[in-house]
Amino acid sequence: MAKFLRRKQKMGKHRLRTLCCVLGVMALLPLHATAQQHPANDFLLPETEPDDTFYRVSPKEISRTEHGHLIRYRPANPTAGLEHAERSELLIYQSAKNDGKDTARAVSGIVAIPKGTPPAGGWPIISWAHGTVGSADKCAPSMDSDALADINDPTNPPLTVHRKINRAPHTMLNAFLDAGWAVVMTDYEGLGTAGWHPYLNGPSEARGVLDMVRAAHQFGAKEGIKFSNKFAIVGHSQGGHAALFAASLQKEWVPEFDLVGVTAIAPASSPDKLQGLPAATLLPIPPKEKEKIRQALPFLPLAIVGAQRGNPDINLDAIFTEKGLALFKKTIDSECRTELSQTDNWAQPLGGYFKAASNPFPPSWPDLDAQLKKMHPNLRIAAPIRISQADGDTRVQPSGTRELVGQLNDKNQSNPNPPAVFYVEYRQGEVAKPDPESLGEHFGILKTDVAPMVDWLRAKFCAGEPKDCQGVHTTHSE
Repeated sequence: MAKFLRRKQKMGKHRLRTLCCVLGVMALLPLHATAQQHPANDFLLPETEPDDTFYRVSPKEISRTEHGHLIRYRPANPTAGLEHAERSELLIYQSAKNDGKDTARAVSGIVAIPKGTPPAGGWPIISWAHGTVGSADKCAPSMDSDALADINDPTNPPLTVHRKINRAPHTMLNAFLDAGWAVVMTDYEGLGTAGWHPYLNGPSEARGVLDMVRAAHQFGAKEGIKFSNKFAIVGHSQGGHAALFAASLQKEWVPEFDLVGVTAIAPASSPDKLQGLPAATLLPIPPKEKEKIRQALPFLPLAIVGAQRGNPDINLDAIFTEKGLALFKKTIDSECRTELSQTDNWAQPLGGYFKAASNPFPPSWPDLDAQLKKMHPNLRIAAPIRISQADGDTRVQPSGTRELVGQLNDKNQSNPNPPAVFYVEYRQGEVAKPDPESLGEHFGILKTDVAPMVDWLRAKFCAGEPKDCQGVHTTHSE
């Protein structure tokens, strides 16, 4: 039976324990840094346009000042939409670029409409934030199609696994539709649409998640589909991080909507440890732990994309070797995360891509370290918070999530019903096996947590409502 923890728990301070916690968050991180002029950044590729012309947006189309403006829409690719939806539509909408100036930026995403008749107040909305997929346009969940790769083709394992990762949340998202909630799914800035994806940059993620709700309402107005002003935010992995940032920004960014709750599944946290990974391969640690470090290395260049887009003056020459800069230019905006993790790509043992000191503590790159500390999702959030975690998750370590839960409880003690966070932790053996099983409990929890999460969300949507509120019938007790 799952553990329900509501107390702050401290992580260990031993280096190896800290390093193991780092391995879990590597799949999912943010950044920027302080501004200085560094000519090493001159090599960076210009922003590329997506191959699918529907995703291409002219400056004239995004000249409006109001973020969340719907630009256009069309039916979504069948494999990218949700199986239980009456209708899935691909939306192109306006958000704000992560440049500190709120510059207009086109973003893509999908809205899925439940079957049946909406309640009197309209369909409540779940705004879904997806996990790490990479930074190339083809990696965007809305672009998932049989043209990308045969999902059952054993001769193309990287993209086959990528497509299975894209579909891993579908059981949960279909359950939301069955509960009578519309589901909106942003791709985030720079995935699908033009520009680089500022990986795990909290403000950018948050705007994409929230502006998608506005765009869905505009789509509904055009199509005669009524949506409720009530919505919840749900995210997994990178998306758990995005969900927390979006919940924190909601009252400022989209105050016209009623956020009933936010739930983060295995959220990224403590990203300041990231820059210690290359040097950590030099530590005298067991081969199994060293292999975990090697597998985590590809997430560092992904995070550096977010850093460079947030602050183009970050000194990349201090981070990459000449060999690393060349590989960064070649792969980072053209390959998905599963491709970057191949041994002939970034996941080479001591591949000579990073400049690093012989000891990863303190970090080798203080500018990145300072900014990464700011991107930890210990935030003030007014809405109810639910966080779930698998005890056997090797991608996001439970010790790091427990620490985040304690920090959020401390930060949000003024919430109406403290403690602020309802925390669910599943013990090893309780979590469903994903496809493929190598994805582990980090993805298996997306099946195991469905019924408890639906019940928690239903209670939040129906708080203060009549007994016949949308789908009120409890099947799982907290």
